Amino acid sequence: MKFLKRITVMAVSLSMLLSATGCNAQASDFSFKGEIVPSEDLGFTVGEKLTTAYKDMKENNPVSSDIFFADPTAVEYDGRIYIYGTNDSQEYNDKAGYGSNGYGSINTLACYSTDDMSNFRYECTVPVCEVAPWAGCSWAPSIVARKESDGKTHFYLYFANSGANIGVITSTSPTGPWTDPVGGPLVHNGMEGLSNDPVSWCFDPGVVIDENGTGWIAFGGGDPAHPDENGMRTGNCRIAKLGKDLVSIDSEIVKVPTYFHFEANELNYINGTYVLTYCSNYADRSMFPISLGAAPQTCSMCYMTSKTPLVADSWEWGGEYLTNPNTHGYPFSNNHSHLQKFGDKYYLMYQNVSLLENMNKLERADGFRSIGIDICEVDEENVVLKTAKMTDKGVDQIKNLDAFALNEAETMHTAAGLQYFFNADEKLACVSGISDGDWLGLTNVDFGGGANSFAAKVRGKGIIEVRLDDVNSAPVASLQFNTGTDEFKVISGDIAKPISGVHDVFLVFGGSFVFDQWQFAYLSEEPAE
Repeated sequence: MKFLKRITVMAVSLSMLLSATGCNAQASDFSFKGEIVPSEDLGFTVGEKLTTAYKDMKENNPVSSDIFFADPTAVEYDGRIYIYGTNDSQEYNDKAGYGSNGYGSINTLACYSTDDMSNFRYECTVPVCEVAPWAGCSWAPSIVARKESDGKTHFYLYFANSGANIGVITSTSPTGPWTDPVGGPLVHNGMEGLSNDPVSWCFDPGVVIDENGTGWIAFGGGDPAHPDENGMRTGNCRIAKLGKDLVSIDSEIVKVPTYFHFEANELNYINGTYVLTYCSNYADRSMFPISLGAAPQTCSMCYMTSKTPLVADSWEWGGEYLTNPNTHGYPFSNNHSHLQKFGDKYYLMYQNVSLLENMNKLERADGFRSIGIDICEVDEENVVLKTAKMTDKGVDQIKNLDAFALNEAETMHTAAGLQYFFNADEKLACVSGISDGDWLGLTNVDFGGGANSFAAKVRGKGIIEVRLDDVNSAPVASLQFNTGTDEFKVISGDIAKPISGVHDVFLVFGGSFVFDQWQFAYLSEEPAE
């Protein structure tokens, strides 16, 4: 195989070269650091049978095709949405894929990000209980970010330590490293404002920063705790103002007069109005006031609004905006949602058990959840959330993926058989656990006028085939390598016929190796010496 490398030429000569190839490509180089090694013919193959994927390329939901995570929250940073969720895969793996999700093994959060709403990048596992060793579990996160006096953006990630209390960890990066600024719970039933009026479950924080820079936290859940409370008025939803440091409470703790409140609190701030969303309970609906319309269905997502959140009577019933998954064709399950504005649209992130269903494992396991995303129409002027749906199709991709960018290997629309490695100290995330026939798929990858070379940063022994538009199509490029086990190397190979336009791309694997990054380029040709 002839190895392509970049040469320096005058603009006129370069134009003549590209014209002679019959290609409209613009010359580009790889942006990897260090030496690029040519692929060799080592006789490797990907295997006769491809691994099964549990997410279709034509469907955007669930977000992850291989990790169970739930209770979504999100933050926008540097043009990307970072989505965090309860890492249900910990419990699933602890039980070897059998039985019910009891949540007891979950002490980390999973994080994905996207800038196109179709290809999602596994970012990291947040080691919450290592950062905050006083906690035993980490569930139902909520995250906010703000730029502070040091010029950096600071991230505040709140979490539930089971149903006992709520903690917060902070970072100057959406992926860490994280620190515990409090050294214990931020909210607990023994604190002032709760000790004489506790909530059944002191969990599920929902946090927002308003236009004045003030932070707010909603929390609580469970069954009624006092004789004057009932299934409709559980008394278990509370709200408080956070201190200027966002890691302390700076107001009284107010009981929000919700209807059928159970869990899954989140807060939004829209047009001067605070929007509390939550999941309803299983109580009898016959007592619901007729004047408010139809009662919410069992275990559905509801909302309330207020302009003065510490005035209990100011909260108004908004209604039900997302019914239970079983009304959308999925198995019955609890729910938790997050409303995220990105660009000019509101994206509703929610949970169901669609990944477990896709795996055909509902008969042996239950309660292991996955996150989906659909559009929620919001009347911003009147602060009204319109009824949303859960779908397999999900949302549209909002921009193409750039083939010429240095892309992380853990970016994918769907994947089959892959695992992930994350080194918190080096902030290094990679694709690992690769076996013959494993693969990943990417949607709408833009090759512009043409690419004639492909490179990947890998460690180990194996092969990567590039296939276009169909995972079963013939490869248009192939890399073979044997780097040893100690260090990553960048391997490059040429493409016989330049690829142009927009394509779905499949990277199909054989061997056993770790995969870090990939990139396409259009290199001017000169035989290697």
